[in-house]
Amino acid sequence: MAAVRVNVNPEVLMWAVDYSQRGMDAFEKKFKMFPRWLDKSEQPTVKQLEDMARFAYVPFGYLMLSEKPMIKIRAIKDFRTIQNHRLDTSGEYSAELRDTMIDIRRRQEWLHEYKEAQGYAPIPFIGSIHTDMADEIIVEKICKELMLPADWRDCIDSKDAAFRYFLDIVEAKGVMVFVNGIVGNNTHRRLRVEEFRGFALSDHLAPVIFINGSDAPAARLFTLLHELVHLFLGQDGLDDRTEPFCNRLSAKILVPPALFNEQWHKNPKDFDALERFFKVSPLVLYRMALSLGKIDEKEYARRIALYNKRHQGKNKSAGGDFYHVAPYRAGRSFCRYVREALREGNVSYSEAYQLLGVRGSTFENVMKSIEEGRE
Repeated sequence: MAAVRVNVNPEVLMWAVDYSQRGMDAFEKKFKMFPRWLDKSEQPTVKQLEDMARFAYVPFGYLMLSEKPMIKIRAIKDFRTIQNHRLDTSGEYSAELRDTMIDIRRRQEWLHEYKEAQGYAPIPFIGSIHTDMADEIIVEKICKELMLPADWRDCIDSKDAAFRYFLDIVEAKGVMVFVNGIVGNNTHRRLRVEEFRGFALSDHLAPVIFINGSDAPAARLFTLLHELVHLFLGQDGLDDRTEPFCNRLSAKILVPPALFNEQWHKNPKDFDALERFFKVSPLVLYRMALSLGKIDEKEYARRIALYNKRHQGKNKSAGGDFYHVAPYRAGRSFCRYVREALREGNVSYSEAYQLLGVRGSTFENVMKSIEEGRE
């Protein structure tokens, strides 16, 4: 039986090439007849189109459209990257980051519409600060909003515990936090820390923070606070002047300068002791020591280089036990809203499966872990 061939629009095929960001050479190497599909001298088979859809990271149905899809992605101008080095991407993101942005934006839009329909009040702290305010006033305002006690470190025994502590607080304030190191549940599509550590999507009803789970666990707490400052500013992406602002404020919340001076006086240059006390990445402590004149630029650069050398290649795993990481990938707080909508009959099970990216018994296990607080 002859293979079924499909009459496809070359513009749709070229759209898929652009969307995938793999480049024309990759498609011509993967599909030998691709140039003939473009000039319509030959038509692809259904199987070939299915293979191409997977290769381009697009739904198969998109390739069957008579016109190229009009997918709009609101640009995010800025991401937290390693050492805040900005990538020369000419405005383009990797296919992995782009698809993650699309997925998270889709969830945010659903939640915004749901909360609006249910009469939820706007979250008051979104957009409540600006860069002209004094650092001390902003730090006090954020700590007050989070109801963060001055002695919070006394009940925390590790950096992981510190991250969970702040994650609980931030989610309780109405922020959806997603932690994932891959695209959805696809372990073959890793999110590169070199490209971004996190991003924020501001919204008065459904603000979002996404943290790259491929990053070192010690770095995630700072990323969480960094992106939270973005939300307090009420902006998704910010210019270069604002990145140092967000870094500075995040550091002062986690490592108050007066407290740092006090601890430094007890243990001068003992960064191991400081790390144990503050429960943060040593990178934050190096930066604070530099800003307070405790070390010079040369010493700072030496410590950064040593840290990078020690940790190079250590954060390759973005996985972990699936049932443990699934609630974080799907967003713990987001899961609770989906569960609420499901119980009230505002979404079907199939819609809930699509929103969370899990289905069947996995969906039930994730919901059970959320209910029992095992996540």
